[in-house]
Amino acid sequence: MSDTDAWYTVAAASSIASPTLLFYPERIRANTAEAVRVAGTPERLRPHVKTNKCPHVVSIMRDHGISRFKCATLAEAAMLADSGAKDILIAYPLVGPNLTIFTGLCRRYSGVSFKPTVDSVPTLELLRTAAMEAGLVVEAVLDLDVGMHRTGVSSVEKALELYRRIAADANLRPGGIHAYDGHVHERDLPRRREIVAPTIRTVRAMAQALRADGIEVPRIIAGGTPTFPCYADDAPEFELSPGTCFLHDWGYLEGYPDLEFLPAALILGRVIGRPGEHLFTIDVGSKAIAADPAGPRGTILNLPHAEPLGQSEEHWVFRLDGGDGGRVPAPGDEVYVLPRHICPSVALHAQAVVVGADGTTTERWPIAARDRAVT
Repeated sequence: MSDTDAWYTVAAASSIASPTLLFYPERIRANTAEAVRVAGTPERLRPHVKTNKCPHVVSIMRDHGISRFKCATLAEAAMLADSGAKDILIAYPLVGPNLTIFTGLCRRYSGVSFKPTVDSVPTLELLRTAAMEAGLVVEAVLDLDVGMHRTGVSSVEKALELYRRIAADANLRPGGIHAYDGHVHERDLPRRREIVAPTIRTVRAMAQALRADGIEVPRIIAGGTPTFPCYADDAPEFELSPGTCFLHDWGYLEGYPDLEFLPAALILGRVIGRPGEHLFTIDVGSKAIAADPAGPRGTILNLPHAEPLGQSEEHWVFRLDGGDGGRVPAPGDEVYVLPRHICPSVALHAQAVVVGADGTTTERWPIAARDRAVT
């Protein structure tokens, strides 16, 4: 990205304390339109809101015709319901007190269909008991492990058995199959298509077997940002659940050049020190930008040749030997940092300063679901 490409510049940055999260809504709208284009229709999209956790971003998605959503926490589920969403997949095992909170959400938002995932007999039994005690019938979605080995049933035979148990339970209703493939990081799009092809075949065969037995499989949900274009083209009956692409980040910008999404969220920071001739320190530490994955945690858009060195909680040191005019920035100079991983970076901030297309800032959007607790 060129250092002269100053789309990110904030007109009144001098009045904004740093470090702070910046959202660019025109770019979020462009990314949402691109996601709809890739999907072919907004009805196929079920965006994962773990990336943005923000009702204003959800509103942009709804303005583009998106009505189904996916989340990982009960706080995100409540945020979605408060934002007007009626169809919410909770793609995370519900155990312990979270089951009580979940049934409370079901009663509080009686017009919303909350669909938790299950991936074992114990999680099914816990959900069934909670639903029975609350007097509810809950639509449960089978979580299938297609290679990430994090949650989900890895055996097709056991998955079919578990799905049949859902269908046979008086307090549960079969809600379909969820097959997330977050382990697929192949840069080449044709190769990504090859990798996801077995998942498509497996899930289609499962759905066919269940439907042959008269068991409803109302939906199949698959694909994060890297793979949802593959499912969009090759599995037109699937729902698609990307998340990162609506804000996008440096990692996906570099890792998946076929994706035509724009960075739409940055961290505004400032130089706070000059510890050496070619060194400078900024105030974007690990409490302001995600500390994962391994490697550089972001790039400074207005100093693209700066080499990241050590980072601690409130500090980040860079080296600038040449390039960018050869000038090492001075204390007080503003820096615009594009995170490598935007999802956990957003969660470190209570709000985002909203930057208009002309660089002005007139709003602050709350990151309403950054806390896991439901109030």
